[in-house]
Amino acid sequence: MSKEPGQVAQSRGFGLRAPLTARSQIWRWLIGIGIAALSIWLLAREIAWPDVARSLAAADYRWVGLGVAAIVGTFFTRTYRWQALLWHTRVPARPAMTALLVGQVVNLILPMRSGDVVRAVWIAPEKDTGAPEALGSIAVEKVWDLLALLACGLILLVWVPLPDWFARSAEGTALALFVGVGVLWVGLHWQETLFDWAGRLLARFPAGWDRALLPRLRRLANGLEGLRRPRVSGKALFWTALTWGLGALANWTVLAAFGIPSAVAALFLLAALMAGGTVPTPGRLGLFEGICVLSLGLFNVPQDVALAAGLVLHGVVMGPPLVGAALLALWSARRRGAS
Repeated sequence: MSKEPGQVAQSRGFGLRAPLTARSQIWRWLIGIGIAALSIWLLAREIAWPDVARSLAAADYRWVGLGVAAIVGTFFTRTYRWQALLWHTRVPARPAMTALLVGQVVNLILPMRSGDVVRAVWIAPEKDTGAPEALGSIAVEKVWDLLALLACGLILLVWVPLPDWFARSAEGTALALFVGVGVLWVGLHWQETLFDWAGRLLARFPAGWDRALLPRLRRLANGLEGLRRPRVSGKALFWTALTWGLGALANWTVLAAFGIPSAVAALFLLAALMAGGTVPTPGRLGLFEGICVLSLGLFNVPQDVALAAGLVLHGVVMGPPLVGAALLALWSARRRGAS
């Protein structure tokens, strides 16, 4: 009988307890709940809720169904991208999608990207992938998403006049990405020298540190190597572009349901929501809707309509991953129980 993902990870010294201590989780929850409460209070103070209810009742929900289909489509594009980034092994699509969706759901519940660790632990037993390699591939995945975010920002700056703060934000993202990728590239290029230095340094610590840490660091670097492989990068570029295109389509369909068929507003909203996703709030409650109201306000969308669209879009973005993760996790549990 195969081991549970958590058991395999712990046996490799990569269990959940280290990154997810009880105290740190309590603080993350408190910070997230505080931000969510503040966002909800600000919305409740400014919004006329009867107008929001009328906007919700008047929406054409046939468009919303297309938005749900677009979000489901991202399950596949993100899975294929992750498979490409896991270049050192051949992970089947179904386990990869299960791990990806479970990690996404955990990110909604536990802030500070805890779901990324859960995703790596979940996929670790598949084809002896290993959690360090999986974490490395997830880090490369974030680089591609930052590149896509930057591309969206540049397109918007060329497309329409936007506030100065948006241009400064795009410049800051470009600089941080350039420096980060450069440092990572140099580190991978000179990894053998760096590992040699690390081995000498760890040899000065209590016995066993070098034998415990160096193999894991090497496996982490192996996961990051996808960044330097042209074939892997080509596949990642294709699936990243398709993923973000489907995300923009989902936004556009929901806006169209409320009589706002604006491609530029949909793209701006995609970039704003992705950037705002780094703020820790449980389920992004309040913050998601607040970003929608502020973003659509730049396009002269009334607050009640913007909030109604934000509420529906929040359901479109969150609902399918919750259902998909539950179904796939249940299927995986039954399969392990039968083996």
